[in-house]
Amino acid sequence: MNHKFTHLIIVGLLATLVIGCGTATTPSPAPTQPPQVITVIITATPPPPTATSVAPTVTPMPTLPLTSTVAAVTTPTQAVAKATTAPRAAATRTATKPGVAPTATALPLKFGAPALNRPVWTETQKDEAKFPGGAIILDWKSVGGLGGEECYLIRITTEPVNPAPGIDSNRSDYWIDKCGDQTGAGASVKFTLEPPRLVGAAPNYGSILLNTNEMWATWTVTVVKNLGDCDPSYRYHCKTAPISPPGQGRFLFKGG
Repeated sequence: MNHKFTHLIIVGLLATLVIGCGTATTPSPAPTQPPQVITVIITATPPPPTATSVAPTVTPMPTLPLTSTVAAVTTPTQAVAKATTAPRAAATRTATKPGVAPTATALPLKFGAPALNRPVWTETQKDEAKFPGGAIILDWKSVGGLGGEECYLIRITTEPVNPAPGIDSNRSDYWIDKCGDQTGAGASVKFTLEPPRLVGAAPNYGSILLNTNEMWATWTVTVVKNLGDCDPSYRYHCKTAPISPPGQGRFLFKGG
């Protein structure tokens, strides 16, 4: 009986030792957990390829060389234009310079424009002159005493009242007279143009007649300085320089 009890105790102790040894070895599986961390680190690298793909799209700038070809085309045409215009400008300028010389005779104005009395054609006064038998008497107000080389220049220009084919368009002539005149300012001064049929030294209006029976005659009176160089055969034509503005009017010149 004691032997069996003792045997049971020994078996129980052995069982306890076996179970204790079996349970002590089971905690070793814990070291298998660390490999789970490695899979997280590998997935962080994909973003860089997107940054490199943007850079190639910016480079299509090779269109800039077009500007160099445009410059090459325009510069030759400009050079040709300059070469053609330069000689023309020089030729025209040298040819027109001699025409400026007469301005050297311009003088400062000394008198006002002479006021015309008659003949004139206005709203209130309608004067006429008749040809071929009548004389034209031009009447104006004196500007005052004139110097020895100061004169009145009278000019008449005629044009047809009714222009038509075959009729002269206009004619003009001038006369210098009354040099050194001492008529007081505002007093009447007269100049007469005789009919062309009268032979003599007196001036006549034959040079202003048109081939029509009615014409407008525009006349002006200007104070001038006689510069000499007169026509030896006709003393009424001389070189002059104006020293007053012109007084101007017109009248009807009719045949009858």
